[in-house]
Amino acid sequence: MMHVPPGSVRGRLRAPASKSHLQRVILAASLADGECRILDPGRSADGQACLGVIRAMGAQVAQEGNLLRILGGGPVRSRILHCGESGFCLRASAAVAALGEVSFTLTGQGSLATRPMAMVLDPLVQLGALCATRGGLAPITVRGPLRGGRALVDGSASSQFLSGLLLALPRAGADSELEVSGLRSLPYVRMTLDVLAAFGAQVEAEPDFSRFRVRGGQRYHPVELQVEGDWSGAAFLLVAGAVAGEVTVDGLDPASAQADRAILQALAAAGARVEWQGAALRAGQGDLRAFEFDATDCPDLFPPLAALACHARGTSRIAGVARLGHKESDRGAALVSELSALGAALQVRDGALEITGGPLEGGTVDPHNDHRMAMACAVAGLRSRYGVKMEGEACVAKSYPEFFQALESLRG
Repeated sequence: MMHVPPGSVRGRLRAPASKSHLQRVILAASLADGECRILDPGRSADGQACLGVIRAMGAQVAQEGNLLRILGGGPVRSRILHCGESGFCLRASAAVAALGEVSFTLTGQGSLATRPMAMVLDPLVQLGALCATRGGLAPITVRGPLRGGRALVDGSASSQFLSGLLLALPRAGADSELEVSGLRSLPYVRMTLDVLAAFGAQVEAEPDFSRFRVRGGQRYHPVELQVEGDWSGAAFLLVAGAVAGEVTVDGLDPASAQADRAILQALAAAGARVEWQGAALRAGQGDLRAFEFDATDCPDLFPPLAALACHARGTSRIAGVARLGHKESDRGAALVSELSALGAALQVRDGALEITGGPLEGGTVDPHNDHRMAMACAVAGLRSRYGVKMEGEACVAKSYPEFFQALESLRG
């Protein structure tokens, strides 16, 4: 059982690679006409799963230190595409796999077996492919070719499949038009459009992303790209600095399309000391106070924001809890149960998580095999009386394998 003791943190480190940006780049690179060179891809489990998928579909992949080389277009190696526990990999790869005339079955493990997949069915069929799920869940079976055309896309549960369609449709034979309803997580769609532009693909989008027009028959140029630093993982480091000392993070893009860049607004609202020092971002302790924040478009911020709110005077309110039901765990319920085990006072009410700050005792938690839960509990416990004990801390490998080593290095 791992013990994360209480104590202050101070230091400087580099943000982990963004698995959200990386997976989009991997799928696009597998469709490019020539070898792509991807710099600083990291070793997240989700990224490795996505690499396994494109290998199975025929891409050549070589990772040498901080350089990842991808050359697509080879013969299919396997018709089973194993996506690990990555919801993005499964949903987005379903669209990419449908470009070919081979039948693929996309599957996964852990919580992926219970996450909704029904949104992929109708659009793929409307665009010319065959598709089936297991009662709206994984596994998904697809067979192309994805020809293009018109389709209605439900974006209310996730924007991940829409991103997959946008990555795939420029390579379809005909032009396409997508009408999107109920779209959430707009910043992640912007990230997808940025990746497409980097590969030379053109997509027309309405300002509110309710409609997209994609010209078929496009080519993806081979590129050399740097993977962005991950605002989602860095959020935990910045909150650690805000509650227990001072942390400086390198490698973050202040103009990134990543949704979790909004952590800056929340830290400022809570009274943390936050400033850019050249290309580095520093967060330090301040007189933390209650804050209100709407995390509907950035639900991955719930865990670090909950950890922050535990140490802020008054009652903080984080709206958008409905987005948490189908993550690696039921994060709303898990945050209440595990932070309560540390002595926090919190509840879900009227679609929001309410946390009243105060001293934490610390204790033993169950991270629910959820990487963000494990990181949130560890950070919240930095200012507790006894610290945090947990089993299953290796779940952080999904997005940030080095998290606990990084946290420990800040105690020096």
